[in-house]
Amino acid sequence: MKNIQIDPQNHEQQLAYELVANTNSSFFLTGRAGTGKTTFLHNVQKIVNKQFITLAPTGVAAILAGGDTIHSFFGLPMEVCTPGTCGKMNEARILTLLHADTIIIDEVSMVRCDVMDAIDYTMRKTLKNNIPFGGKQMIFVGDMFQLPPVVKYGAERDLLRDFYRTNDFFFYKSNAVKRIRLVKIEFQKVYRQEDTKFLHILENVRLNRVTPENIMHLNEHVHVPSNDDGAVITLVSINKTADKINTQHLEEIDAKEFVYEGTIDGKFDEKRLPVEMKLRLKVGAQVMFTRNDQFKRWANGTLGTVKKLTKDEISVTLNNGETYVVPCCSWESYSYEYNREERKMKKELIGTFTQYPLRLAWAITVHKSQGMTFDKLSIDLSQGMFAPGQLYVALSRVKTLEGLYLSKTVVPQYAHTNREILSYASEYNNEQQIGNEIESGKAVYTALQHNDYDEAAKQYLMLIAKKAEAGDIKEAMQQAKRFLDVLICDEHLYGAIEEVPEYILHSSHWAPRFLAALLNLYSKRFEESLALIEDVLSQHQCPEALYIKSRALAKLEKYKEADETNSQLANVFEMATPDAKVLFMVAMINEIHIGDPGLDLMRKLIEARPKYDLGILALRTLMQWRGIVLDKKSENNTELLDLFNSDATEEEFLTRLKECREKAPKAVAYLINRIKKQEFKEEQSNDV
Repeated sequence: MKNIQIDPQNHEQQLAYELVANTNSSFFLTGRAGTGKTTFLHNVQKIVNKQFITLAPTGVAAILAGGDTIHSFFGLPMEVCTPGTCGKMNEARILTLLHADTIIIDEVSMVRCDVMDAIDYTMRKTLKNNIPFGGKQMIFVGDMFQLPPVVKYGAERDLLRDFYRTNDFFFYKSNAVKRIRLVKIEFQKVYRQEDTKFLHILENVRLNRVTPENIMHLNEHVHVPSNDDGAVITLVSINKTADKINTQHLEEIDAKEFVYEGTIDGKFDEKRLPVEMKLRLKVGAQVMFTRNDQFKRWANGTLGTVKKLTKDEISVTLNNGETYVVPCCSWESYSYEYNREERKMKKELIGTFTQYPLRLAWAITVHKSQGMTFDKLSIDLSQGMFAPGQLYVALSRVKTLEGLYLSKTVVPQYAHTNREILSYASEYNNEQQIGNEIESGKAVYTALQHNDYDEAAKQYLMLIAKKAEAGDIKEAMQQAKRFLDVLICDEHLYGAIEEVPEYILHSSHWAPRFLAALLNLYSKRFEESLALIEDVLSQHQCPEALYIKSRALAKLEKYKEADETNSQLANVFEMATPDAKVLFMVAMINEIHIGDPGLDLMRKLIEARPKYDLGILALRTLMQWRGIVLDKKSENNTELLDLFNSDATEEEFLTRLKECREKAPKAVAYLINRIKKQEFKEEQSNDV
């Protein structure tokens, strides 16, 4: 693995790697502080041959993750995202999103459900794909036991409560996440703390099961750090307290103050600065490093004391007694860009911020400490711990109990955890669910990589039959949903199923009868399929059942009824993000059996599935039947367009189209653009 480690002794890491490397399945990656989530993701991006986009909810988190902020990338407003909120993405970011395989959202515990739904809607609209998140693999990363999303009291909270009917606005409460099976992998091996007693206390605080003995052990550390203890940082609840402590300590030092001005080259959002633009220091000031040293002399979160200051030099003594001259560092701001020639995702450097990687560190907020590690830590409990998970975050920043200092005794009430999160966590590391996800993901991944939706649909159909035969109705229904999500043309599937499990034919529940109808359809038992799906529709109205009814009717040559059913289907779906299978079937049934050409619908199909080569071929066939050609608006990139209009065989056309996707993507882009802009209405009226 290119000398980059995925821990072979870490079972959960292996499962997560399988999902990233060999599937297109979305999942939630979690784990307590110190379990190596961020390190794993950095490593896996270097190993796996995919195009990744990394995003985070805040500027600091984005910098630590090496990505962009959610709001910046998707062009989302900063206020509450009401239903139907669509981000304003520029052309470069749209192109980036189109060619990305996987979207990583780090620190997802801080992302509100309304923001997640806005991400989903923006992706579906941009990608013209009604599958959740436009069909992209999403990896949600974070620890739900840490700090929750920020929701202002008053109108903002009332509005969200109205939309989501909940008092908890976590990312998984979003309508988009509810539409997918999100397996949850929890990393359990801790790499940060080695103190087993401390690990036990942290776990109990995290899971809201703290014991009197835990409280006793914590309260053994109620004392104020002395000068002999070296640099000790204090965690506080609010920014105002942290600023007050830092300013007070700096003013108490009887020494000359130096001010170091940071510089910005290019574009760098000042709200995302990792340190102060104007860094105020004195000899004797306690500081914290804000980034790792390339020579591993210090890390992000290492504390020290300013030893020497000049106009151009800062020396800091660490707790281990070593003194170093601290060099200036540059933080980089990136914009994602897709390189057409190399067919690779690239991060374009748009700006840098240069400053010493230091900040005053007598005190910082618990919120800002998230993701950091300290050797010694004092926790200010003067104002208590008001937020769920706050005490856990604070305690888990320090490596050992010996390095912990408390301003006053901990009471059990401080160690509270949201009950909703406890319930959600009970679903972590469901081996059967994860195994099913890996199995189905592997079955279709190669096909989807090659835009072979027909093969992907076939693999899902085989899984439906397999799981139904095994009696796993829940999993069979999951695969049926995915089958219908990717299905476009099903002509090659008839006869693929030989036997329909007998027991599901006689079930009274709608779900097994739905499966029986679907499997009967593709085993060419059309009358049986129609009877079963009519029964399902009498119990449970859903577009998927309407689709099966439409196909059974068409196969029984009841074309008028089939078209009426398709009209019902078309009304169900949001045509701004059209469902590909509906468009294809409406177009083909109309053209072949009713005589009303489905050219405009086929064009929408190509917009919904631009990489589905057989869809482009189907439109070409329809146009040839009607004697219509694509017009030219330019002399550039017209070679493939000329081939589209020619008498070339289907095989020749598909071969050339595939070659162009690899070697001349601009030619394919031009062809699709001409298809989108072709005027069909006049030709149709003249020809009918």
